[in-house]
Amino acid sequence: MKISFIKPMGDWLDYLIPELMKLRHEVMVNSCDKDCDVILTECRNQWELTKELHEKYPNIPLITWNWDWYDYIDKKTDNRMFGDAIAWREFTKLMKQSLEVWSSTKSEALKCEKETGIKSNFLFYAFILPWEWESESRDYGYIIQASRTDPNKRFDWYERATEELGIPYKSYHPHANSRPDYIRTVKNCSFSVLASREESLGGISSMEATYCKKPVLVSDNGGAKEIWGDTVNYFKRDDYEDFKKQMKWLWENYKTRKAQDKVERAYQRIIDRYLPHHFAEKIHNRLQLVL
Repeated sequence: MKISFIKPMGDWLDYLIPELMKLRHEVMVNSCDKDCDVILTECRNQWELTKELHEKYPNIPLITWNWDWYDYIDKKTDNRMFGDAIAWREFTKLMKQSLEVWSSTKSEALKCEKETGIKSNFLFYAFILPWEWESESRDYGYIIQASRTDPNKRFDWYERATEELGIPYKSYHPHANSRPDYIRTVKNCSFSVLASREESLGGISSMEATYCKKPVLVSDNGGAKEIWGDTVNYFKRDDYEDFKKQMKWLWENYKTRKAQDKVERAYQRIIDRYLPHHFAEKIHNRLQLVL
């Protein structure tokens, strides 16, 4: 099968391309020709190129990927953090023209359907790059939150709670420093926190920490619970005092058998579900079914 794959340059989904090729697909990145069997477009930020190629090759089926239909994003007004209202509007039009719409989790699919009437046909999740994390992990006695800095991530909650509790911590923004430094910082933490209100993919930094066999504390939002089940530690989504309470408990108990049992089960969940070849196989199987 020949796939036109529309995505930002240098994106983590680059690692899907060799996996799709192993499954005997030909992949054209950010381009298309008349022999392509499908156009897959990753996100709303690529709506202009997607629209151009869809109009040029109207007979090639289009599949759009809905990553994160967050509740708090106003898609009718300008929002620079996530793309402006034009991108949302145009991407919604493309979703309506698609053979299928794929969503990251059931919760994001339901939000999208509620706002637009567009149903998702297929669910997929995120993946990590396991070869980045193979060196030895240690415990240097600090906790970490690693994510981009938008308000949804609630770094203010995280930093306030750690300071009130007297817990050593690091706030880390993966694109602000080198990748090797980020990896080293995660591998040497005691456990990982993600204070965010919503996570459509369950938190890639949480997946990476889990692969290093670190405990994780996340919000009990829908996307996270779909990804993790009962294998991580949760706090009530909009309850700061519960967030602080759960952080304190985990800091005092992260080495106990109860906490470490979750660590082992979460790690196995990554091994079984969230590596690049899992995602490629899901895409392969879905395309075989619908094309």
